[in-house]
Amino acid sequence: MTGFLIAVIVVLLLIIGLLVTRRRRHDPTDLLGSALAAREAEHARSTRKDAGPPAAQGDALVHQVRLLMNQRKKIPAVKLWRESTGVSLADAVKAVELIAAGGTPTTTGQPVHPVLGPDLMANARALKQQGRPIEAIKLVRRHTGLGLREAKDVVDAL
Repeated sequence: MTGFLIAVIVVLLLIIGLLVTRRRRHDPTDLLGSALAAREAEHARSTRKDAGPPAAQGDALVHQVRLLMNQRKKIPAVKLWRESTGVSLADAVKAVELIAAGGTPTTTGQPVHPVLGPDLMANARALKQQGRPIEAIKLVRRHTGLGLREAKDVVDAL
């Protein structure tokens, strides 16, 4: 009888292990899977570059970066911006954050101020000048849906 119980427990553990493994493969927060997908996309872009001019120019590039940021894929978005514009890593990160904030950076690496709306910008700027930057960051986050780091960068740029 004891042998039978041990066999049942082993079978159940194997089934649970298979279910957990299967669930991990389909987990959208899987960083390794995202990294591999980004590498495959990068490889596909590099093979397309040999075929002709790159497809991501101007508005199309901004649109692609927005799509990646909506999928919470900041690193591939930064890589795409760097490869397409040739800017430094810091400038690419700033540009991608501005795109996520609703702004439109130039492809030369000099970012254009994000479009926050005149009232929101004025209120955030006033809070910052009053020495209340945390409240300004909270205001920007509440009205734009940005993350903490992106909102802080926007307020710092005011």
